[in-house]
Amino acid sequence: MTIRKAVRGDLRAMAEVSAAAFMGEELFGELMHPRRKEYPEDFIVFFERKYLSHWYDPRHHFLVGLDGVSGRVVAVAEWDRQGASTSWSDKMDFGVTSRIVSSYIRASSYIWPNRAADPTKANILAESFPLFSDLWSGSREQNWYLDMLATHPDFQGQGLGNELVKWGLEEARKENVCASVISALGKEGFYGKFGFVERGRSNVGPLKEHGIQGGAVMFRDV
Repeated sequence: MTIRKAVRGDLRAMAEVSAAAFMGEELFGELMHPRRKEYPEDFIVFFERKYLSHWYDPRHHFLVGLDGVSGRVVAVAEWDRQGASTSWSDKMDFGVTSRIVSSYIRASSYIWPNRAADPTKANILAESFPLFSDLWSGSREQNWYLDMLATHPDFQGQGLGNELVKWGLEEARKENVCASVISALGKEGFYGKFGFVERGRSNVGPLKEHGIQGGAVMFRDV
């Protein structure tokens, strides 16, 4: 069982792992990508574009878990250091790179649209976020947020997810700030064992209207 910082060459494998892990999940899978089984490659590319859109942001930290036998990527985590200030040089570098990457993603999305997706649900998370964003206020504004955690179904239960979560919790401890996560349905107990406690819900507004049941907003406070 090994985890390490991800490198640019891991992006495709990270996306494949995420697509496999979220194939049966209610939000990214069933609601946003109702045709994912018909167009599995498009579902993989969705995650690849998602990770690429954050790749050069210094606040985002990507880790991968490796199979102990083959050494291939079988788990992934994306931690976002929310509320942290960045240097002017980092902001300028990211600003330029971000525009280039955004242009590339827009162009590739136009040339190769996501056939697995329901276009009317593409922005459902952004539409819902203002309804619960105040949960990250006050002392919780500074936090390490677990944006994504995925383990390939063939390798679940081997402890890689635990190690990927612990990495971010250790970073939060070093800075004496809280950690946060939005739990998928049925994963609340997994996060609870690390000290995360539900403080609100994200399945409100459009997400609630479309029957999303998961979405516990959980914090591990200082």
